[in-house]
Amino acid sequence: MEEISKGSVCDRLPPLSSKYSWFISQSLQADEHNTQDLFFCTIHDELPHYRCQIPELLEKRVRGCSFGWVILSSHPLNNKWSLWNPVTSNIISLPTLILEDGQYESIGHCCLSAPPDDPTSILLLTRTDKSTFVFSLLDKKRKKFRWTEMSYARQLKRLTYDGELVHSLTSCNGKVYALCTDSCFSKFVIHVDIVVKDKEVSIKLMLFSECPSPSRDLFYRIGYHIIHYLKGSSTELFYIRLYLDQETVRTEKTPVDVHMYKSDMTCIDWEKRECLKKWDITDYDFDVYQDHKELDMSVEIWQKMDDLKDTNFFVDLGRDHSVSYSSVVAAELGGFIHIRGEMGDIIYSYHVNNDTVSLLHTPSPMLPSSHMSMWEYRFEDDHREAKCVDCKGEMKNNNEILSRPVKHNGVESNESHLLNIPFNLLETIMEHCVGVEYMNVRATCKQCHLAAPLIKRSNETSLRRLKRYSVVSPWFVVLNRKQGIITLTDPMLGENYLMKNSQVSIVDYRIRCSRFGWLLLENNKTQCLVFYNPFTNDLRKLPEMEYNTPESLCFSAPPTSVDCMVVGITTEWYAYIHFVNQEPSWCEFALDHDPHSIYRLTFYGQHLYALCEEGELIVFSNLGKKDCSWKVVGAEAPQNCSGSSTENYLTKCDQHLLLVSVDKRGKDVKVFKMNSVKQEWEKIESVGKHMIYICGTTCLCTEAKMPQMENKIFFPRMLTNNRNIVFYSLDTCKYHVFDGENTEEYLGDFVGTTSHFSPHAWIEPSWS
Repeated sequence: MEEISKGSVCDRLPPLSSKYSWFISQSLQADEHNTQDLFFCTIHDELPHYRCQIPELLEKRVRGCSFGWVILSSHPLNNKWSLWNPVTSNIISLPTLILEDGQYESIGHCCLSAPPDDPTSILLLTRTDKSTFVFSLLDKKRKKFRWTEMSYARQLKRLTYDGELVHSLTSCNGKVYALCTDSCFSKFVIHVDIVVKDKEVSIKLMLFSECPSPSRDLFYRIGYHIIHYLKGSSTELFYIRLYLDQETVRTEKTPVDVHMYKSDMTCIDWEKRECLKKWDITDYDFDVYQDHKELDMSVEIWQKMDDLKDTNFFVDLGRDHSVSYSSVVAAELGGFIHIRGEMGDIIYSYHVNNDTVSLLHTPSPMLPSSHMSMWEYRFEDDHREAKCVDCKGEMKNNNEILSRPVKHNGVESNESHLLNIPFNLLETIMEHCVGVEYMNVRATCKQCHLAAPLIKRSNETSLRRLKRYSVVSPWFVVLNRKQGIITLTDPMLGENYLMKNSQVSIVDYRIRCSRFGWLLLENNKTQCLVFYNPFTNDLRKLPEMEYNTPESLCFSAPPTSVDCMVVGITTEWYAYIHFVNQEPSWCEFALDHDPHSIYRLTFYGQHLYALCEEGELIVFSNLGKKDCSWKVVGAEAPQNCSGSSTENYLTKCDQHLLLVSVDKRGKDVKVFKMNSVKQEWEKIESVGKHMIYICGTTCLCTEAKMPQMENKIFFPRMLTNNRNIVFYSLDTCKYHVFDGENTEEYLGDFVGTTSHFSPHAWIEPSWS
């Protein structure tokens, strides 16, 4: 097929390369600007997009792809269904679907149980408003297809106690599976057992497992919306757990975390799991069922995925909650879960291995109102590159670097000599390296690794050298939960300093607050709090709290100080206070209840200031004493002009309290100063020689050590293409990045930037 130029109209499938994930956009509402044409495109701007009027797809909506067949429904009624094979051009048309209640828009997910040429194959549909399946047997020997609606309500309640609906239908390894996530007690993966005998269809629901859940899921269940997805491919079943923020001041839910699991059906002991099919939940035996040891097999059959390699997934939050799957893409383009936002104009590309999310515009031909899915059918060049593997399973490469064994200090290495210099001279060079340079050279080869041992915290010479490194700015610290390391990034140079800690398991902690060079961490499993200084490796545990940790936390001084006080305030307006070096336990104080919802805390002198979601400022006085009091000292902060929801950050600058207001997309950035006389926020245009660093757990304002860092706001975001830290200049009112000591202009908002899902914060280097 000849190549079709960008923007031209074709009447057939365009030549889609399997190197990329391709998206198909369908405008479901025709008007003068919207012709219901199909668009095939990628998220890569340099590639062409294809505008198509494929006859088989006109006035039809692509609902999914299964066994090489595209499942189609009519629009807008969803009452005419058909199957289309793009290779053979065969079409299987089903009779008009007639529902007694006429609610055709309630048809949710669909899947084929087997290839259409299988006499037991059925097209199975779910409904979003009723506990019923709608299906049609596709046996070609039948004179006439017909639709059947069947209730599964009783079966589901016996399995889940109070579950009402199933969704996310998918076929995997010859079986059909679905999710039940509306039960109050648990979330379940359901096996939809379909038996066809004498042209009669029997459907039985059986329990496959509980949905796998991360250890810190307790935290996310409060204040976050969770969406569950199930997708099968060949013998592998994938489960995606997507977390969206759900705070009252926000207008659009955005992803805040993603967890993915895989179950290999060929590795499951099905005989061992037969016992689960015999259990029915009733009012009398539910507790026994919950404690039944066989449910623990969910842990055995689900594997947490930390790398998708050359596969991609796609979900559309704006139009529906279906999930698409692309199995063969170039290695550097794979490993993503692409999430289209609710407004339809932004794609959040989550990279599973890096635990980062990038903001991208939806491809230009696609309208925000369009239905969008990933094209799952195979492509013309759908094959993997041939790889030559020897009998030992090692990859061969024509550009292989020859190496010979080398010994240093009795250690044999097969690495090549990248640095052909005497070993003692290399050691001398390493003594003069610090920070990022030290770690980069250490990782070059085994010879450098031996010449540059890990820095001992007790080594005063090493500490002095590190103290001199990068003192011009706070660092951006990330607790990389996938690799179990701490990453420190210099916003000026853009280089990373990697650290591994044996005392703190990075995977088990999240950052609650960062001040004075210390991180206040919370254990995801035990909810215990600890202080940790990544520069000195000092770890200090705090006493356990009687209840779960408060939603907002802050501390007044370094934990090495006798005046260090940790304060937490709950949504029920209880204050928990711990004097780190004075008292052995926490003190609890009941504050006068107030409808304000606190989510930012900062100490200023002896007072604790709290920022409410609405932008109002509250001050707490005499904390820890009987005459503790609070009052509102600032009115609601002005709203931004972008029409998007806003994030507010509170910090102190010299003798003033500052409020930094940033809308979600980064289009509108404002700084306000509290006028203590008028008790209102006043907009300011500059912070002078200061610089501000903001993220969800930190808001710092410090005096700039270099002129080029003055009057700037640094964000926990990097440019997607070069990973340089993004900052906003209050002088130019634009975004920039540093290129060495120079600034490079970056126009636009947060689109084109990448942020971390792993716990992160800004931290000021501290060596005490």
